[in-house]
Amino acid sequence: MGRRSIQLNRWFETKLGQHVLQAETQMMHTLLPHHFGYHLVQLGNVGQGCLISNSRIMHRCIVSQSIPHPQADFSYVQANLNDLPFAEESIDLIVLPHILEFETDPHRILHQVTRSLIPDGHIMIIGFNPFSMWGIWRKLFAQKYSAPWSGQFLSSIRISDWLKLLGLEPVQYHSFFFSLPFHHPQSSHYLPLLTRIGERCAGRFGAVYIIVAQKRTLPLTLITPKWRLKETAFAPTGVSSTHYKK
Repeated sequence: MGRRSIQLNRWFETKLGQHVLQAETQMMHTLLPHHFGYHLVQLGNVGQGCLISNSRIMHRCIVSQSIPHPQADFSYVQANLNDLPFAEESIDLIVLPHILEFETDPHRILHQVTRSLIPDGHIMIIGFNPFSMWGIWRKLFAQKYSAPWSGQFLSSIRISDWLKLLGLEPVQYHSFFFSLPFHHPQSSHYLPLLTRIGERCAGRFGAVYIIVAQKRTLPLTLITPKWRLKETAFAPTGVSSTHYKK
């Protein structure tokens, strides 16, 4: 686990981090019941299991370089995220909470995820939105050496392009959390109001997004040679022949 990932896990223990984690957990608990299968994997220990606790998939596994607080509801694998220890096409659903923006080699991780995912399996990517009030704050005012501002804040458009190159098709996009990018003792009282205003006026510009993508498999299509098409066009009268449609 890189230094920035360690910083992020510590930040999620702060007041503001707890508010963000709660919002992410609520959204994940809305999405997960619609996904089924045998194996669910979360990369990294953000939330220590709370993000995937509502899944109907029985076997849920957390992969990280460090396992600080194991829980009985999950299995744990200590491994490098750049080299996932899973068989090819063996995992039904993989969750990446802030992994691509805080790890040093996001492309390598996505390749590993795609390799491990079954055909028609899904991934869920949670990230901070650069096109939000939080993105503006990071650009202009935040200290880039501290979490969460030390992350890359990758846009959903950029990630979608990466996914398509790997044969992963984005099928859902959810943007949420419209609170201020800093903690104030009174900010929690205004969070419901800010959420309603944000959902109504800036639905795609929340501080956090979740992208759901599916691994597509292309069906094999029989291509008829052109010479066979020409041959059937000159079949003698009275001789049965098979006609191919273009």
